[in-house]
Amino acid sequence: MKLIQACRRLFSLQPADEDFDDLPLALLFLDAGGWIRRANRGWRELSGYRADECLRRELGEFLHIEDRPLWLRGLQALRDGQPQWSGSLRCLSSCGELRWVELRLGRRASGLVASLLDISPQVPQRQQLQAHHRSLSNLLDGLPMMVYRCRNNRHWSMEYVSAGCRELTGYTPEQLIDSHRLNFNSLIHPQDRERVWRTVQDGLRGRRPFAFDYRLVCADGSEKQVSERGCGIYSDLGEVLGLEGVVMDAPANAGAKEAMVELYGVGAAAPAKLS
Repeated sequence: MKLIQACRRLFSLQPADEDFDDLPLALLFLDAGGWIRRANRGWRELSGYRADECLRRELGEFLHIEDRPLWLRGLQALRDGQPQWSGSLRCLSSCGELRWVELRLGRRASGLVASLLDISPQVPQRQQLQAHHRSLSNLLDGLPMMVYRCRNNRHWSMEYVSAGCRELTGYTPEQLIDSHRLNFNSLIHPQDRERVWRTVQDGLRGRRPFAFDYRLVCADGSEKQVSERGCGIYSDLGEVLGLEGVVMDAPANAGAKEAMVELYGVGAAAPAKLS
C-alpha cells in the first residue's frame, strides 16, 4: 500500500519535499536534459553512489550502454509533449552489478522526475541470459580478430564466427557459418591444411590448448599469415564436442598473441609454424 501511495504522489512532489527520502523507491529530480539535480535515499541504496557522486551527472551514465538509446528516446518523448514515459532498463551500480529497473519519467514545471523500481527478481532468467549474450557478442565483434566456435571435422564447420572475420578473410560470418558451399578448411592454404589438422588433433588427444601459425587464402585471392590459439570443448565423459579459439593477423597482432597465449593456457614456447 505504501508503494502504491508513493506512485500516486510521485509526480506531484517537489525537490524540497521533506518526505522525498522516505519513499520506498529510487527517486531522482532531473533537469530537462536528464542531468541529476537531487537523488533520494532509495537511489543511493539502488545504485550504491553517494549523492555528491551523482549530482550534475547525466542519468544515462548510470545505465547499461545498450539501454542508453532507449533512455534517450524516453527523454525525446517528453520533449515532444508526452506527459510520461516508462521502460525497462538496466542500471549499473557502483560495484558493477546490473539491476533491471522499471524507469518512469514525468515532466514537472521545474524539470523532470524519475522513479526507478528494482524489478530484477521479476525478469525471466532467459531474458537476462540473452542480454548477457548480446553484450558478449558486441564485445567480440569489436575485436580485431576472428573469434570462432566450430565442430571437429575436416571442414572445421563453423557454429559461431565473430564480425572480425570480414577484415581477416574478406568473408562475412554468414558465409562461413554452417555453409555447404564455403568452409573454413577451404580458406587454409592447401600446403598447410594437413599440418593444421594434425596439430589440432594432437592437442585434443592430450587435452591441451593449441597454438600455431599458418596461411589463409582470402576472398580476394591474397595470402595472409595468421596465428591461431584455441582449445577443445569436452563433455563430462571427455568426448570432444567442438573447438573454440581466435584467429588473428600475425604481423598486425603481435601483442594480442601474447594475451591469447595467456587466455588459452598455451605455453610460452613459440607456436608451431606451418609452412
